[in-house]
Amino acid sequence: MSTDTTSPETAQNATQIDAIDLSKPQLLGLFGGGAGPRALLRSPDGAITTATVADTTPLGEVVAITDSYVLLRSADATIRRLMMPA
Repeated sequence: MSTDTTSPETAQNATQIDAIDLSKPQLLGLFGGGAGPRALLRSPDGAITTATVADTTPLGEVVAITDSYVLLRSADATIRRLMMPA
């Protein structure tokens, strides 16, 4: 168990109300490793998915994952970019 205290700035940032719009698809996180880049996605219905490039998710096919965004292709071939929340 950590005995470090949380700074007031960190506590403020971690407890913001309505920090992201939960009614829209959201990119919650980006991370990498031996299997390549992965993205943590949230659907408007609350489903959370971890995806890699070429995976098909409820939000569409993952076309690309960069260090700041994910590109998704929908069934009608529309490309959508999800950015990390500010």
